[in-house]
Amino acid sequence: MLTVCYRNLLLYFRNKSEVFFSLLAALISFILYVAFLQDTIGGDWKNLPGHAEFLDLWLIGGTLGITAITTTLSSLSQKVEDYEKSTENDFLLTGISRFSLNFGYILSAAVIGFIMQIVVFLVMFLYFHFVDDLSISFSKLGFLILLMLLGSLLNAVVNAVIMRFVYNRNTLSAVSTVIGTVSGFLVGAYIPLGILPSFAQFLVKLTPGAYVSSLYRQVLLDDNLQKFFPVLSKREQFVEEMGIQLKWGKLLNYSQSLLITVLLFVAFLIILVLIEYLLNSRKVKPTFRTL
Repeated sequence: MLTVCYRNLLLYFRNKSEVFFSLLAALISFILYVAFLQDTIGGDWKNLPGHAEFLDLWLIGGTLGITAITTTLSSLSQKVEDYEKSTENDFLLTGISRFSLNFGYILSAAVIGFIMQIVVFLVMFLYFHFVDDLSISFSKLGFLILLMLLGSLLNAVVNAVIMRFVYNRNTLSAVSTVIGTVSGFLVGAYIPLGILPSFAQFLVKLTPGAYVSSLYRQVLLDDNLQKFFPVLSKREQFVEEMGIQLKWGKLLNYSQSLLITVLLFVAFLIILVLIEYLLNSRKVKPTFRTL
């Protein structure tokens, strides 16, 4: 499993174009914000001191959510290529189990997602630090690193479930295009969640990545919310509209969002294990006849 993971890491980082395109959705989110959205999202409170730093942190949370989705998906595309080239059969001949082989791909995807989130965070933080004098406390950085790890594991498992039914590059290209295109909307990075129609908001709440982005934003923005919105009703309306806290009947706090995220990880992991078991059990073992 570790050998497969190490091999996939080398293949991913050696392919510069793959690294770039796996980050394309995150780059679009960043460029759209800097070029167009920074002055329009703020609304009535954009003239308050510190609003730029607030929006910077909001964008960072959404962009990290996108990065976790697209980079883990891009890493798992190696599995499809290996299947088409029958490279998987070469691995199986070495004695590795199919279960260990498949989870080697997932482990490498999670590691890549974690590394690329750190890279994206550092780039965005340094940019906003020099432009808007943005600062983040060390205690928040610790929480962010743990959430990056959780987000990478969750999205690696979710994407592994999707990719388990992709067997050729044409389908892979279509799936990657769709997920890369909609990921920015699903985590509320391109536009605030409250602007979307009610049905679209409902779909977003069914997306695991939306809960990861919500956790990022709650950690990054918690100290500033009461400063900007001392009135509870206005604060609740704002956090719902901006996707800082998702709402199922009532707004989900940090603990509830974290619990849902962990449960989603466990649920998709169980689904993946069941799929692997069912698919592998259907494979016909060779039989030998005696003459």
